Amino acid sequence: MERMGRGISSAMIEHLGFFQSFDDVKVYYDNGQDIAKQALDRSVGKVLSKGAVHRRKTSMTDYRLEQVADYLCTIELGLVKYEAKEDGETYNKFFGDIGSFKRNWLKQARNKRI
Repeated sequence: MERMGRGISSAMIEHLGFFQSFDDVKVYYDNGQDIAKQALDRSVGKVLSKGAVHRRKTSMTDYRLEQVADYLCTIELGLVKYEAKEDGETYNKFFGDIGSFKRNWLKQARNKRI
């Protein structure tokens, strides 16, 4: 959790101007993994003014942005699984081999990074 929190904080500090350009920052998380929720809450609370942060519990079907975030996390997890050779048949059927995955899915997702 600490390492995840440091990563979130570092990314937010790196793009602090972007986050500070908003009057409010809303944190939506579906509470799927308690460790991720705690890391996110602590990091956002440390980096941004507490008065600007609003937390909301959501469902994946409620917000498109949350669906996009889930998709991007799935792609990044896919890379980890491919590189560890833990991709399994489901990943290969959906994404293809690692080369196809990197050329198509990963490249497309990485182009959307902040």
